[in-house]
Amino acid sequence: MSTAEILEQLPKLGSHDRQEILDRLCTLQEAELGRVHQQWVEEAMKSGPARPATSEDWTLALQRGLARSGSGT
Repeated sequence: MSTAEILEQLPKLGSHDRQEILDRLCTLQEAELGRVHQQWVEEAMKSGPARPATSEDWTLALQRGLARSGSGT
């Protein structure tokens, strides 16, 4: 059952059941966000020592972001 299907059923349930489902959905979301955060930390650790961002770093990051958004430059 998808999250959307679960949320569709919430109004039909009692207060206690709704709260239990919402608590579990929030726990699942927190776990997913924790996993994503851990990936970011691992990527940062693998990238080497910290250094100040250069102007070129910012330009390249902007270009990557625009390319992902479909905006282009």
